[in-house]
Amino acid sequence: MINFAHRLVSFAFCVALHVLPAAALEVETHTTPAGYQFDLMKVPKATQTVIRIVWKGGNGFLPDGKENVDELGPVMLVNGGSEGLSPDELQRQVNALGAGFQVYSKLDALHGMLIAPNDKLAETAALLNTVLAKPTMDGRWLRRFKRNFVENVSTNAKTPSGQAWLTIREVTVGDHPYRQIWNATPVENISSITIADIKDWHRRVVTSDGVRVFVAGKAEVTDIAAAVDIVLEGLPTGSGRQDFPQLEMSYPAKTILVHRPEAEKSYLLIGGPVPKIYAPNQEAREIGVGVLGVSDQSRLFTAVRKELRAAYGFKAWMDSFSRENAMIYMQGEVETAKLQDAYDTVRDTYEELRTDGIGLIEFPFAQRIFKNRAYGIAEKPRGAANLMVEAWLTGRPVEDGLRYPERAAGLSRGSVNQAIQDEFPPFSQMVKIVVSPDRDAVVADCIIADFSEADRCR
Repeated sequence: MINFAHRLVSFAFCVALHVLPAAALEVETHTTPAGYQFDLMKVPKATQTVIRIVWKGGNGFLPDGKENVDELGPVMLVNGGSEGLSPDELQRQVNALGAGFQVYSKLDALHGMLIAPNDKLAETAALLNTVLAKPTMDGRWLRRFKRNFVENVSTNAKTPSGQAWLTIREVTVGDHPYRQIWNATPVENISSITIADIKDWHRRVVTSDGVRVFVAGKAEVTDIAAAVDIVLEGLPTGSGRQDFPQLEMSYPAKTILVHRPEAEKSYLLIGGPVPKIYAPNQEAREIGVGVLGVSDQSRLFTAVRKELRAAYGFKAWMDSFSRENAMIYMQGEVETAKLQDAYDTVRDTYEELRTDGIGLIEFPFAQRIFKNRAYGIAEKPRGAANLMVEAWLTGRPVEDGLRYPERAAGLSRGSVNQAIQDEFPPFSQMVKIVVSPDRDAVVADCIIADFSEADRCR
């Protein structure tokens, strides 16, 4: 049994005792001189302003085997230089402004983010525009990025944690194109990507239409509007973004052992489905996962690390594989000699939370930490902008995203425990991945030597 008294004493020490005010989080809507609409949340004390540019839609137009253009395309834009600017010179100018920007792809949108001091928006926007509108597309940089990508994928596959995640995606995602995006295997598909593929992707997805803009910070509205127009200047029309087929994940209720004789330690990864992110009770699920395994004061860390002493740490989290598919998972590196005990401890700890919920004394501490974290996210420009983006991408009013702290503050122990009981899957119905040098370390339903054999375990 878990030592609840010890946990609660430890938990109390990590609580931030201040309570952040429930500040009014209001959204303004403005239009730039060029006609782009943007949603703005003013952050009065911010020294920087964040502008998020979002092109909604996936990369479903990519041919089979070319899905990893999804990752290489943004890397080429941001790190490959632009017309008249080498990668090093571009970075030097961005750093001199005390600014930064990113371009990255997710399954349902391409994202651009600019963050700059309030009086440096225009200069930073001009640099981001060169990246978006006039990228160099140098084949030498693509070869370098592909080589690094392949090396990273190959190195990851040699680790116990890499084998665990590659296996769980092979099992749950199956032959959907997302499997190639996430696992990036076979790596020969990465090597086959050409400059022509990157240029075609760029032409289809980086456009002046099909775009939505979200801003958080203290800069003047006129300065923000000018910066938005600068970022999007010269981009073509005719967005070619296209969603991938809908993903339907499958979770076989099995224990799958990946036998890796060369591994120094074992690894446990256990996952199961939960309602999609931003479905009702999202905040209740988040606080439940927090109590289960987010921090070093959590139940799993206490049980597996502090009491069983079978691992340096053991965590739980919840994340989206797609907008319709979310997973709760528990993971950690484990001493092989204590692997079965760790497996049993994780099962018992998880099931105790799922059936009994968060304790009467435990809940106020957990909620305060969660609430303070939620306000901390919403009151910073980057966090506020992201909450608005995520609300829009999930079909909600942008104001709803900014009400995240209010929902966190309004949670009750009863509603949270009901959500945990109803929406966390039973341990018996989750897929359990065990990577170990000991073939007999746990009783397994399916034993394989490598993640590439995982289709036998579906």
